[in-house]
Amino acid sequence: MSKDNKVVKVNGWGFEGSWSAPRRGGVPLLGIFLIVLGLFLAASTLWKEVNIGAAGFFLGVGLLLIVVGLRDKSDLALYCGAFIGALSLSDLLTGANVVSGNGWGSLFLGLALVAIALFRSRTGRKLGWTMGFGVLLVIWGGWQAANTGLNLGLDRLVVPALIVLLGLYVINQRGRN
Repeated sequence: MSKDNKVVKVNGWGFEGSWSAPRRGGVPLLGIFLIVLGLFLAASTLWKEVNIGAAGFFLGVGLLLIVVGLRDKSDLALYCGAFIGALSLSDLLTGANVVSGNGWGSLFLGLALVAIALFRSRTGRKLGWTMGFGVLLVIWGGWQAANTGLNLGLDRLVVPALIVLLGLYVINQRGRN
């Protein structure tokens, strides 16, 4: 046997360590969140103002998840925060009569994905699918919002335009390789 070979001996297997958080006294936060969520959903069916409050609540939850995702470098928290925040911002602005029509949720979600891709590229990661999908959602949502606001009737051209853009993206990526 040569000196480069190393032997590893396993004495046993177990699930010890940090698999579960230590039990603390008090009220579980998940239970409080579910109670608040249920009350908001029930009240939003009765009063429009509560719907705006629920959208504001979920916007806060989304922003909190984004902060946690950036702090902990958690992609899951970052993407969940972007989805919840973008869609609740659309509901909040629609409920407050700041914007009207379709496409705002897609537009805000696309902007959130583009922002995530740009932020992640600053840390040395590739833009990847996040940027491509985000740009497509910005185009789709922006097109729908503009079409609703201006009554252009051009909504039948969105899907073909997105297919052309996707083809250009594939050709561009293939050319780099």
